[in-house]
Amino acid sequence: MTYFLQQIINTGVVSGFYGLLAVSYVLMHGITGKVNLAFGALAVWAGSLTITFALTLMLAMPGKTLIPVALALLVALLSTALLGAVIERVVIRPLVHAGTLAMLVATLGLAIALEELMRLMNNSREIWLMPVLNEAIILADLDGFTLQVSRIQLIVVLTSVLLSLALIWFIERHPFGRLWRAVAQDARMAELCGIDTGQALAITFLVASGLTAAAGAMLAVYYGSVSFYSGLIIGLKTLFVAVVGGLSSIAGAFCGALLLGLLETFWSAYVGADYRDVASFSALTALMIFFPSGLFPANAVARGP
Repeated sequence: MTYFLQQIINTGVVSGFYGLLAVSYVLMHGITGKVNLAFGALAVWAGSLTITFALTLMLAMPGKTLIPVALALLVALLSTALLGAVIERVVIRPLVHAGTLAMLVATLGLAIALEELMRLMNNSREIWLMPVLNEAIILADLDGFTLQVSRIQLIVVLTSVLLSLALIWFIERHPFGRLWRAVAQDARMAELCGIDTGQALAITFLVASGLTAAAGAMLAVYYGSVSFYSGLIIGLKTLFVAVVGGLSSIAGAFCGALLLGLLETFWSAYVGADYRDVASFSALTALMIFFPSGLFPANAVARGP
């Protein structure tokens, strides 16, 4: 039972990563009706920048760990959000009124380009960050097994929850959230009512890129490394999560992320990590077959407060 409870704790970290990425798909699809396949690569980009800047600052500040990591996180978040704004202007906006296939191909090519750029920047070598705030806090010691949680786990879970609550409040209560819901319901009617849909798209993509950057940066600090070629796999997983959640519901995205986090954590704990991705995609595919409209088909993010 103690081992089971430990896996429940571990689930919170994984679900937090997937949840922040999944809602990025929901925000993007809600306002454009299209899918951006580059979110996974953007997350890995933020993670790679976090590790690179943290190691550089550690060399410049010998003996310091937390300050370089905190500054690296800030740089990664701001630079990735800025990159997202550039991508929205150069790639996304020209293709908003094009076919769905054009957006898929363009963002897939963008994801591959980002991954290759990261590989070249690091000379085809994966770089590692030393463990940060990994001191264990003992919660219980039962049946010879210690139930524990590390400080970095608490920070990741708490940050994910706070960002999730902030996003829900932003969409439900902020004036921009009302504009976003109007564009998500009917973009042409919103334009007739005087809403600048281009500005709404820019702000939406900026928020989505910020959430993606936060997920990637926390992923890098928690695990200590990110693989160049993990962006597409991470992106596809979270796209499946968003689709299972309904692709139009923030709550559905987080619930889908929780399901995937539970599956991956318990599969790794009781079966092994070798076929974890196979099990994840199989389970998500089965859910899509049995629930073609998602677990939360109602457009929850587009309703009024």
